[in-house]
Amino acid sequence: MKSKLNRRKENKVYIGIIVTLGVLLGVFLTSKSWMYDDSAIAQTPYNESINGLNQTTLILRSWEYNPKNQLMEVTIETVHTGTDAVEPTFTFEAKGKESKETYPAKKVYESDNVMVIHIEHVPTEYRVIGLFVTEHRDDKILKQEYKRQLENDSDVATTETDKIEKSDLPKPEDVIIVGDYREIEVNKNLVAKSDKAYQREVIATDMERIKQEISTIIDENIPFQQELIATLTKEKTSLKNEMEFETKEEQTETEKEIDKKENAISSAEEEIEAYKSKVKELKEKYDNREEKLDKLLHPERQSVEENQESKEQKQQQEAKKKHEKHQNQDAKKQDKNKKDESKKEQKRQQQEKKNKDEPSGKDGK
Repeated sequence: MKSKLNRRKENKVYIGIIVTLGVLLGVFLTSKSWMYDDSAIAQTPYNESINGLNQTTLILRSWEYNPKNQLMEVTIETVHTGTDAVEPTFTFEAKGKESKETYPAKKVYESDNVMVIHIEHVPTEYRVIGLFVTEHRDDKILKQEYKRQLENDSDVATTETDKIEKSDLPKPEDVIIVGDYREIEVNKNLVAKSDKAYQREVIATDMERIKQEISTIIDENIPFQQELIATLTKEKTSLKNEMEFETKEEQTETEKEIDKKENAISSAEEEIEAYKSKVKELKEKYDNREEKLDKLLHPERQSVEENQESKEQKQQQEAKKKHEKHQNQDAKKQDKNKKDESKKEQKRQQQEKKNKDEPSGKDGK
């Protein structure tokens, strides 16, 4: 009887231990979603230049994650800042910071200055992901650079370009773009798209960014400089009024202060003009993007415009042909008239000669 009671107690203890372990495991696995994480955020800043590559400056524009299909999408802007005539290509690798696991990363879209990267099979419990971006420069350019270096070194014999080995060339440079789960946007609708869809999305996002930049300049930057000018102007006027009651030495010091205020006002005015030029440039950019997006959203309009252009070109070509035909006809007429005039002139000269010869003939008789 006692042994049965003991077994029951033991079973309850085991069940209690299992339940406790299960609860603790559940807490551990779901802690990211409900517990406060006070660790330092490791996110690479958005919309700021990322240096470290030889020919390219990168800018992280967006980073999204869909927990349903475990897909990440990273949008990167590229700015070619180097001197290579051939722009470099890029390869990608993604790794989890905690797990050290490598996840498949590939470029799914590329335009003139934007790349969209997909990172697949990222588990929902991830915390920090590192995206390694490697820049591959053109081999021919690297070989030419290497050859120039050898030529500059008097102790080394000149090497032919085709004899330079790959191992002689500098290794590709890379940078790590880091994504922290607290700064990565959750998008449960994120899926792979077509090239046109990405193109539309990239243009629309760029337009929104340009719009925001224009708004910041007009609503914040320019008014700040205008307020600064107003404040400096008041201070300058106040200093001028004070000079009336100052000694010569004090006036000399005040004049220096006034000069400083005037220089600061000039700098602020120049800043405003620079902002206005920037706004003009951004508006032109926005209009270009808007035109591109309109063509993508309404391809039928483009075909109508192309047909209209084709018609106009045909009309222009026909008009040109008619004009050339008339010119040829006029040229032929002018040529004929010249020939006729020439014949008339010859006949006239012959007649004059004949008239001169006739009297001399009569005198001979």
